[in-house]
Amino acid sequence: MGRRFISAAALVACAAGYVLAAERATFILTNGERKSGELVFHGGKAANFIDGNLNLGEGGKEQSFAIEQVAVIDVAGGTPSTAELGRVPSSGQVVVMRDGNAVPGKFVNIVRGDTLLWENASGQEQQYALRDVARVYLNPQAARTVFNYHGPAPVVGTTGANLQGGRTIVVNANRNWTDTGINVNAGDKVAFQASGEIAIGRSPGQTATADGNPNFRNASYPDPSVPGGALIGRIGARGKPFGIGTQAGPLPMPESGRLFLGVNDNEIGDNSGAFTVVVAKQ
Repeated sequence: MGRRFISAAALVACAAGYVLAAERATFILTNGERKSGELVFHGGKAANFIDGNLNLGEGGKEQSFAIEQVAVIDVAGGTPSTAELGRVPSSGQVVVMRDGNAVPGKFVNIVRGDTLLWENASGQEQQYALRDVARVYLNPQAARTVFNYHGPAPVVGTTGANLQGGRTIVVNANRNWTDTGINVNAGDKVAFQASGEIAIGRSPGQTATADGNPNFRNASYPDPSVPGGALIGRIGARGKPFGIGTQAGPLPMPESGRLFLGVNDNEIGDNSGAFTVVVAKQ
């Protein structure tokens, strides 16, 4: 059976009176070409990504592109800022939201022409309205080349050169604590390099770097001494949280046990995004 082409030009009215319309986007190919059109969808799952191909429709005609050909799905248009490109890793995939938040993970699909399905770094599937998405970086290295960006990848962090022998940890903002897999002893010196920006709410301005957002303070935060959204640590399941942020020097560990990382927030249900943190024992 042939696939059905549903586009924004041909609005589909449901029995309940709803109207479905596909968003427009530009596929930036790995060779630098740009192809624009509507994010058409097909079948019972209303999927755009079918049999390894992403699909665009224009004027009643449709083009398919192997996902390996597509470096970026550009929804917002325009040229990404240097700050945005600085969040694009040298490998892996990332979606950058229009508020600047970058979420590492894996592309799953685009459904109904208006919703991105995304698997975050913890393996959980999330949905994002395309109206909130700026760009989906499917092939970051090709994207960095296409945009002629040669700056450091996020793993470098915000505090200087790479940490030799460090372990890279993705700290999701909507998760209480992330196990680093690193055991420490009291007094051990551990260095951290953090990058990225998270959202600690859904309203404008509710974002934070690893140093936190100074506009948010709360006695109920895990570590009330540091701003909301800051990168924090804890030793073991019941250790006292301590601030990490983007300090230049290594930190002495307060006790012995497994090192966990998290974000300084007492309500994580409305958080999104993640920090990328390189951790190295000195």
